[in-house]
Amino acid sequence: MSLGLLFCILGAVSFGLLGCVSKMAERSKCNSSAVVFWMICWAALFMLGRTLTQKPIVHLSWPVVGLALGFGFCAVLAFLAFQMSIEIGKVTVGWLFMNLSAGVPALVSMWLYGEKLTPLKSVAFCLALVALFCLFQGNRLEAREATLEDSK
Repeated sequence: MSLGLLFCILGAVSFGLLGCVSKMAERSKCNSSAVVFWMICWAALFMLGRTLTQKPIVHLSWPVVGLALGFGFCAVLAFLAFQMSIEIGKVTVGWLFMNLSAGVPALVSMWLYGEKLTPLKSVAFCLALVALFCLFQGNRLEAREATLEDSK
């Protein structure tokens, strides 16, 4: 297994655990925003340390630093929006939408960089659409059942 693939897997698992920790903090009446803030700070420090200790030393230009800060800020906003959504509703809905957003860079990458749409990617996009359909149908059924229970 290549180191890049290992980091991708670790990143996905860590991201999933971040969502779990957020929900645990929210259910325990902890300040889940503070928990996420400190996890993001530690991750940023770790990545800065890794970048500065690489051989050869990576020279950071100001445009790269600006992009990193801008995209990091967008990531923080996205995760805070997710936290707000799990406080309002169920974690499965927010988490599914957050994970389905990974399709956006995949589509942009195919459009911008001309990546091929393989059969496996097509299946993945179709499954994402099926998941969205199931999500909306499930929410509709839950809302209908809640309305029936309230009318009793």
